[in-house]
Amino acid sequence: MNNRKNTHHGPASFVKKLFKILKDSNFESIISWTENGTSFVIKDQHLFTNLVLPQYYKHQNYSSFVRQLNMYDFHKVSDSSIEFMHPIFQRNYPALLKEIRRKSAESTLNKDNMQKLTERIQKFQLQQSQMENILASLEKQYDNIVEQNQLLIDELIKSRQREMTVRKLLSNFRDERIQSLDRLQVFEEKVEDFEDYDKLSPL
Repeated sequence: MNNRKNTHHGPASFVKKLFKILKDSNFESIISWTENGTSFVIKDQHLFTNLVLPQYYKHQNYSSFVRQLNMYDFHKVSDSSIEFMHPIFQRNYPALLKEIRRKSAESTLNKDNMQKLTERIQKFQLQQSQMENILASLEKQYDNIVEQNQLLIDELIKSRQREMTVRKLLSNFRDERIQSLDRLQVFEEKVEDFEDYDKLSPL
């Protein structure tokens, strides 16, 4: 019985066609190897989509082509240009093409799930950060309100204390006034008694 791992003798059709496209000098102005031959660049996406893809892949769907690249673990080199590379997809080593395998659906699914999970976590962290900022703002507003209320309470207490002090002063003044009147009345009575006595005494 042959092992299934040994049944794959040649390169995948997608990879083989891509290598063939890059060998075709008619397309050098559209797609070509980079100078060192370790990556390739699509120079004219419009012509590549409408001219090259139909000829080799029987469709005109550029996004589908890029998805296929991703499935075979090709990576975009930079965002500034449409350049892709694979560690063993190189101009001078066609024998290595058979080693480029399509990623399994399970690994792709796991990668997609991880990406979605990462995005959800980042979204949650952003929402949490926003909520923390809102709570911090509310706490600051609450502290300001408490401080203002405390100032009002302190002012009210001071006002009542001043009122009590004024009442006490008025009360003392009234008591002193009454006492003064009482003393004046006693004095007047004594003066009257003295005058009466003076009238009665023989001289």
